[in-house]
Amino acid sequence: MNRMPELQELVQQISSLDGKGYKAYKTLQGKSFTFGLFELTFEHVQGDPFADPSRFSIKVDLLSAGFSLSHYNTALRKLALEDHLLREVNACIQTCQGKVKGSGRSGEVKVQSPGQKIIRRSAIKINLDTLTLTFFAGLPGDGRRVLAQEGIKLFSETLPPIWNECLLAQSLDLSLLQKALETLEDYSALSQLLDQNRWASFVADGSLLPRASGISDLPLTSQVVPFHAPDELSTVVHLPHRGPIRGMSIAQGITLIVGGGFHGKSTLLKAIQNAVYPHINGDGRECIATQPSAVKIRSEDGRCIQPINISGFMDDLPGVASTKCFSTVSASGSTSQAVNILEAIEADSTLLLLDEDTCATNFMIRDARMQALIPSQQEPITPLVDRIQELFEDFGVSTILVMGGSGDYFDSADQVIAMKAFQPQLVTAKAKQIVAENPGHRQAKAQSPLPKTQCRSRNLSMLDFSRGNKPCVIQTQKLISLILGRTEIDVRYVEQFIETGQLELCGWILKQLKDCQEVDSTLSNKDAVKNILDAVTRDELESITPFNNGLLALPRLQEIMATLNRLR
Repeated sequence: MNRMPELQELVQQISSLDGKGYKAYKTLQGKSFTFGLFELTFEHVQGDPFADPSRFSIKVDLLSAGFSLSHYNTALRKLALEDHLLREVNACIQTCQGKVKGSGRSGEVKVQSPGQKIIRRSAIKINLDTLTLTFFAGLPGDGRRVLAQEGIKLFSETLPPIWNECLLAQSLDLSLLQKALETLEDYSALSQLLDQNRWASFVADGSLLPRASGISDLPLTSQVVPFHAPDELSTVVHLPHRGPIRGMSIAQGITLIVGGGFHGKSTLLKAIQNAVYPHINGDGRECIATQPSAVKIRSEDGRCIQPINISGFMDDLPGVASTKCFSTVSASGSTSQAVNILEAIEADSTLLLLDEDTCATNFMIRDARMQALIPSQQEPITPLVDRIQELFEDFGVSTILVMGGSGDYFDSADQVIAMKAFQPQLVTAKAKQIVAENPGHRQAKAQSPLPKTQCRSRNLSMLDFSRGNKPCVIQTQKLISLILGRTEIDVRYVEQFIETGQLELCGWILKQLKDCQEVDSTLSNKDAVKNILDAVTRDELESITPFNNGLLALPRLQEIMATLNRLR
């Protein structure tokens, strides 16, 4: 078999290992080999064929690979190029599985798998003119013996097409790359318009909101009704590449999304919730943008609560001396929802997103009849309906709320949008007319101002990241929990985590937070986390980890704080 001259050294080294114990592969760890324009490095070699596949990096000079400086000369374009190329690699890898024989995970090839959003990931990064891709491949073995011929096949036939077809400009459809760059730049421009126009969100006409299923973020492809803004809420914005687009702007303040069941209320809110991140071209949500600090709020039975002042929402709780420094190991639905709001504000959120389907009813509303039956002095909860206007006027926190079961929010609402057959209609005037003709008889519970949110400082000195003989263990279980040493943090209801790499990086940020507290314990948790996040964002995602495992992704401040707050 004729092989590239650059392969000969690697072929010889693998050939010399044939039939030896599998750990003989370890002699390759740390070594680099040239493949034309590419440099392949064995970053970590697995201990046996049944273990996680070995980790590799491949580097290439972008200009030599045929890319123009204009493809990555801004932070946005660099991110778009990284994201696009990672998707190309991921798609190519799916076609090369099963070509190499062996035991266990021999020949398995994989890379960090991107979802529908565009976020920074450590699998691929551009530094100056150099692109580095981190990927994984199972080194072939027969039982626990080296299979040299299959190993040679892996590096001569299976892997080279991946980087040759995905990381060289001549092998790519550059029009698709250009579209990816333009899509991200348009989203960024749309996001900037939100602040300029005091909008909470913008949803473009033609957007495809429904997803393929409840467990899929892919777009629904059949019987989809494209979004169309009502004339009263329509706005035309001008984006750098798409030019003028029409859509629905949602102003800051209090917005209700109402309508009958199955008419698209929650689907619209879900799209707004997800639009804190940019989406790839073809997703259907490319031209939806939401205030980047927006937080989805829900009830969360059983979550632990660290000491916090909840007296503005809960006071005179039976058996509790004071709610100004309240904590519990298992909160009720209403208490957890109140705390989730306060913690979102603590984490600098200026937009709360709520869906009555996942809210605690007694926290959302207490109608006149219930007030008549249960006197206010016997009810410790101040419902959100009595604080929602104050949150905006005094705290600058807007709310978008899906509400189909109570009209008591009509009084406070700045705008009311009704969904009918998946299309929005502005019904604010009608809602206000109903308020005038049918004045409510419920009495507002709030008698004193909502206390200002204070940034807390929790000492992490007792948090042990070690397990057994390992000094630091940080693991994830999907988007359900983060494991730090032997401590498990339940994050299943932190809905705006989108990839496990974000959750894993949260763990490393908490580790850094603990280390920082040993040097300076005067900063609040939020300020310390912001400093760490800023440094990670400015440098490399793996700058606070021992090495780049190729699986990290950048989280938001709001999710990091939510994770910290759920630490028992």
